[in-house]
Amino acid sequence: MAIANVAVAISKTTMWHGVAEEYSNVYYFDGPPVGGSNASLWEALIADIVAAERPLFGTNVTFKLGRVWSVGGSKVDNVTLALKDLTGPGTGGTVPLFKEAAILAEWECSRLNILGRKVYLRKYLRIGAMTGTVTGTVNTGETELPASERSKVETYCDKVQSLQTGASLETFKLCSPNGREPKEQNNGIANRYLISREFRRN
Repeated sequence: MAIANVAVAISKTTMWHGVAEEYSNVYYFDGPPVGGSNASLWEALIADIVAAERPLFGTNVTFKLGRVWSVGGSKVDNVTLALKDLTGPGTGGTVPLFKEAAILAEWECSRLNILGRKVYLRKYLRIGAMTGTVTGTVNTGETELPASERSKVETYCDKVQSLQTGASLETFKLCSPNGREPKEQNNGIANRYLISREFRRN
């Protein structure tokens, strides 16, 4: 079982209801010790996740901020390790989607829950736009996503599941906050249909 000790949030913005809506995807990793001065490592970790995410997101989504912080300790122990301003849009599609539509990426975990059922790590990717022609029935969740879109998500899944980061190639393994980890390498998949994932409101 993994031990989550590092978390990363990649924030983006997109226009929604007349304003720039900010949202993020958060990742937990079992990584190297967080003590000492390692600013270059944490910034490299942000860069690697952005490199995996950017090809998924449409040109109507702008990357804004990367944040790394320590987890697993007390509120006093858990501190921000790096903040990095991000710029530029996604390099994925240009055909707009309903902005609260998301592709669900999921990894089957190696442990079952107390009821003996499978547990999954999940990321909800509000990508903003897709490539090619998006039919109305894809947008409404009636028809499967194109195989090309699912393939891009599965490439992303493989990249973020295990990262070799920084000059010394430190290993970061994706896990849940409580340490559940994917069952095996390269087992991430994309749900076949778009789902709805509301933006959070304060």
